[in-house]
Amino acid sequence: MDRTLSKNESQVVLDLEWRGQRTVTLADIRAALGSSEAYTRFLAHRLVRKGWLERLRPGLFRLIPAERGREGIADTNPLAAGAALVHPYFFSFGTACTHHGFTEQVFAEVYVACQQYRRPETIRGTRYVFVEMRAGFFGFAEANVLGETVQMATRERALLDALDRPQYAGGLGEVSRMVPRSWGKLSWDVLQELLRRWNESALIQRLGYLLDLHHVELLAEQRAALESLVRPGSKVQLGPRGKWGTSGKLVHPWNIVENVPHDVLVEKGERLRRRVTFNTPESPRDR
Repeated sequence: MDRTLSKNESQVVLDLEWRGQRTVTLADIRAALGSSEAYTRFLAHRLVRKGWLERLRPGLFRLIPAERGREGIADTNPLAAGAALVHPYFFSFGTACTHHGFTEQVFAEVYVACQQYRRPETIRGTRYVFVEMRAGFFGFAEANVLGETVQMATRERALLDALDRPQYAGGLGEVSRMVPRSWGKLSWDVLQELLRRWNESALIQRLGYLLDLHHVELLAEQRAALESLVRPGSKVQLGPRGKWGTSGKLVHPWNIVENVPHDVLVEKGERLRRRVTFNTPESPRDR
């Protein structure tokens, strides 16, 4: 069907283009026209058929603007669709770690942090996994991804989320290798503030253990600051007990039970000590 527009269709499309609104609901269309629910659904269906709207889920659409040409080619950026699925949100875990260059792994799923449980959705062949944030909704900022402005975890939040729930970032082995790759890109002040707000001893213990495992050299005051955030008497397994069991060597000073083999955590042949200086440029403000 041609991308011609009737008067009412033009009113909707031009209004969306003028306001720069790319995500639209049936309620938005109905409000723009003052129309009945039945006519709103009819018009939305026509706009989908004509290539002006892309249906993401029932009642939720993405505008395919005039700049997409006569063929009405939809935007293929998976984060553009993901940003429309839940509010508030931010991308984190494997998605943010890839964005920040912590891993070369390509994730088939897109990981969306949100405030309540939601079932995964598959749109345009991409599976979106929604992760309810237990630690709080902070540590993210606007980022431009393929021309689309989205909410993305900061470098520091992305790494901590991956450490907290490695199953959403390629598994514990991949997350372990992210630690030395990412460390020189982080702001110590931002990381320390996030850890204080997070207030989760097990997370700090795993982070400290992996820093030592990869021979990342910390300043004395940085090590002392991390150790001061560990809850006295806290002893935790490095990996999930269901997968790796509960037994292993107890490693001090982090009180980590080393229940995961080293060959899972360390790249073959890794022996070099690493001297890391924290990144100091201004970081986007947390939200």
